[in-house]
Amino acid sequence: MKFKNRKLFLKSFVLAFMLGSFMPSYAFEDVIITNNSKLTDIKIENHEIIDVFPLITIMNDKNTIIVHPLKEGESKFSVMKDKKNVKFSVKVDNEKTIVSQEDGFDILAIDCPPAPEIYEYELDEPPVFD
Repeated sequence: MKFKNRKLFLKSFVLAFMLGSFMPSYAFEDVIITNNSKLTDIKIENHEIIDVFPLITIMNDKNTIIVHPLKEGESKFSVMKDKKNVKFSVKVDNEKTIVSQEDGFDILAIDCPPAPEIYEYELDEPPVFD
């Protein structure tokens, strides 16, 4: 396949890339919760609403957990920090995931990409230039 007008092809490609790179925000965003102390013993009130699991880093600090929403609703979970039980409440709606702020914890929401089945399409092969 040969392209007679290479500049037009490149401009079209760049425009398509730019338009395709603007992604909308999706519901059910994951939340990362960090602390300076070790977090252990995670207990979840309602496993149908959220999943909470530790993030193990290279340094093995065990001070970061991830809250992954599964469906809309409200739930609570608790973690042990320095032999004290800390409780969080979580509200998941169609716009965002809200986690209650507790002293000494940093909360960061991460917008997840859409499910993989949305991207199931076949790309054309790249052009061959002689």
